[in-house]
Amino acid sequence: MTDKKILGMPRMCFFIVCAVLVIGIAVGSFGDLSISETLTNKTDIGDFFQHYGNLLSHFLYPVAGVCIFKGLRKKGKKYTILAWGILCFSLYWTVYSFLDTSGKYLRKAYGYIAAESSVLPLILAYLTWIAIAVAVAFIAYQIIDDEHSELLIAIGAVILIAGMFSEYVNEWLKLVGCRPRYRYLITLDDPKSEYRNWWEMVPYLKDESDFRSWPSGHMTKATIMFTLPLIASVLKNKKEWFKYAGYAFAVLWIIIMGYNRIHMNAHFLTDVCFGVLITYCIYALVYKLVFSPFASAEVRSKDK
Repeated sequence: MTDKKILGMPRMCFFIVCAVLVIGIAVGSFGDLSISETLTNKTDIGDFFQHYGNLLSHFLYPVAGVCIFKGLRKKGKKYTILAWGILCFSLYWTVYSFLDTSGKYLRKAYGYIAAESSVLPLILAYLTWIAIAVAVAFIAYQIIDDEHSELLIAIGAVILIAGMFSEYVNEWLKLVGCRPRYRYLITLDDPKSEYRNWWEMVPYLKDESDFRSWPSGHMTKATIMFTLPLIASVLKNKKEWFKYAGYAFAVLWIIIMGYNRIHMNAHFLTDVCFGVLITYCIYALVYKLVFSPFASAEVRSKDK
């Protein structure tokens, strides 16, 4: 089973998506600037989506924590402390990951202004996101089955390890590339004067967001949606078509998110495609490394 699938789906799905992304990179390598000039058109809806669209991606971290929690609890009481520790860590990472990126918009929604406001809006922002993360974990606990403990641990490990590692890789690549964003270029008299292709890297040029275009961080986070088929396989009322529906939703979601990043002047086409391609490959690699030793025993017993 693990030899024929990647993240719970036939390998062909992975290769088709990667092929499309490579084509997108090839097209963007010759036309990034003109594509952005054509598609850019900032809107209020697009602005809201770019700030909060990745909420769904963040929600999968506590789901992963619940998978590991239920798997370890099923293995016996001696794993109780470890189970709770990993669950709490998944909640911490959910809160940290969101507040580190889109948290400023939530703080702004509560009226927090640095050095001017009291700490109350800041506290409310933190408590809001903590409450949401805990609620997601609670719902996940209710709908996820604990029949196959090793499988649950493997799925949770893939999501947490690949998710955290891909975010760190993305941040490092942004520093190495230091590619100017389109929204910065259009503030110049001649946008082409500072435009650079993705391969024209100037490591650590400037430590600011306007020079963090390549690769897209939003797309790195959005790629976690490709793990939906894995989660669908451990639901209490699971159906085979759930996996395919989850994968179709992931593809659609990533397309919408990618268009939004270009539409809102934040990224070029190659930034978007590289963000997904690099992260998808990381998830596939971690799946191969983690899934087999954790889940192969139970998978073999099921296949007999």
